[in-house]
Amino acid sequence: MSLWGIVVYILDYFSKETVEGLLQKWIPLNLKINLLLILIAVFICYKDFVGFAKKFVNKSGVLLPALFLISLAIASLVAPQTHRIFYDEDIYANMGQNMALKNQTGYCNYGTFEYGEYHPHWISYNKQPSGWPFLISLVFQFFGTDERYAFFLNNVLFSAGVLVVFSITWHLCEVFFTAFIAALAFSIIPHNLIWANTAAAETSAGLLTGIVVLSLIVFLKRKKDRHLFLLMLLIPFACQMRSESLLILGWVLISILLYSPRILAEKRLWTLGLLTTVFLLPHILHTLTVSGHSWGAEGDKFSLQFFWNNLYTNGIYYFNNRCFPVLLTVLALTGLLYPRESYRPRFLIFLWFILFWGIFLFFYAGSYEYGADVRFSLLSFMPLSILAGIGAGFIRGKIVIRDNRYARLASPLLILLILAGFLKFLPLVRQVGQEAWGARHDHTYAKAFIERIPRRSMVLTQTPTMFLVWGQNAIQTYAGINYPDLIQDLMEKYQGHVYFHYNYWCNVKSERNRRLCKAIQSKYQLKEIVVAHEQNYIYGLYQMSFK
Repeated sequence: MSLWGIVVYILDYFSKETVEGLLQKWIPLNLKINLLLILIAVFICYKDFVGFAKKFVNKSGVLLPALFLISLAIASLVAPQTHRIFYDEDIYANMGQNMALKNQTGYCNYGTFEYGEYHPHWISYNKQPSGWPFLISLVFQFFGTDERYAFFLNNVLFSAGVLVVFSITWHLCEVFFTAFIAALAFSIIPHNLIWANTAAAETSAGLLTGIVVLSLIVFLKRKKDRHLFLLMLLIPFACQMRSESLLILGWVLISILLYSPRILAEKRLWTLGLLTTVFLLPHILHTLTVSGHSWGAEGDKFSLQFFWNNLYTNGIYYFNNRCFPVLLTVLALTGLLYPRESYRPRFLIFLWFILFWGIFLFFYAGSYEYGADVRFSLLSFMPLSILAGIGAGFIRGKIVIRDNRYARLASPLLILLILAGFLKFLPLVRQVGQEAWGARHDHTYAKAFIERIPRRSMVLTQTPTMFLVWGQNAIQTYAGINYPDLIQDLMEKYQGHVYFHYNYWCNVKSERNRRLCKAIQSKYQLKEIVVAHEQNYIYGLYQMSFK
């Protein structure tokens, strides 16, 4: 209780800006220590991992690594490598850049590079959790800052999810075919593949949630201290991938109550639970601090008024066979309802689905047809795949019992049926689509524009995070209006090489964004460097000087 008292004290005594400044440095350190202890816990449990792997050193066991590699290839080579949420993915990458190079979380509104050294001058705290940017920062630390590494990281995390789904299903059923079908189902869900080749946070959120589920199942089966230690460290780390990731806490508690309530009275749970609380503390502070953000909504963000529309849209998504294979839905329903015995594990998997699917039914932007928000469906794919695997295993078992002559044919036929159902979705997986075409072309043209100017120059833009990840000096456009003296200094520092980026936000209907662009055009003399057009949108780069 004293730890929660600290949270209340900090929020009550310090201003919001002070708390955000504290969290900027606290969260990266917290995540690093958390990850280090997770790696230590994994090392302590290494014999369990080796023992599990040895179970599949046979002919069938070759199928799993093959599925992993094929999933990785489809996600990275078939699905187009592109951003799909503009400009959030640039913000995630820039946050990773700031954590990797300056040990601070947040996105940069004014940053410079001086002979290879990065200087983020204005860092703003981001309302989204820092877990996914932290994972990006680890890759940036090892290989350098390059946005492509965020895509590659998501490719690997998606393929790792295939192994996690297999492991969870195997621990529930201990049947290779059932676990393999679950992993196969997860690997061929179209939006899983599409979003695995973006820099969005949902793939990592789904994976870490699944790892927590797997860790809890192993602990409940074996009751070992080392497994509890790993579980309690994984929970706070997973909770920081996305805002709704905190729901896994409730799922863990319900699972323990249903399976082994006596554990709640054990001293070891509360002792290690203290460790979980310590690592969750900055994230709780973060959640409370950003709770006042609009999140793009003028009215209510969560409300019953959104429920029925979202329920219909997000429910029919799994049945209309347009974006999600209906065969997997049928198999998942079969796995949920049958066999009649041993219902508790399937109930908990279904509860996992309900929590991470149902939370968006009340969200103003929770509809899968609301822009790019179909990405929220990714958090439901693991439990659905596990149930689909159980359903396929049940059907195979019935075929074998009815006529043993079909035993050898049942497995390959079910696999072929699932793969055949996936073929119609390959065009969808390969498609970039018209979604966010204006922002996508802005992104493409901007990268080409900076090749036309000296590297040692400054760009005024409404999306500085995008340029900073590319290694280009950038500052928010409003600086040109609010801080003219700073712009004068920058013009002197860069010998006149200060440029205005006429971008996506200058073209949209939002009067606030267009007004800022018009103010820059009124205040400064603009010399055209390069201009591009897409439909009725204009994109350009202009050298600035005072009138």
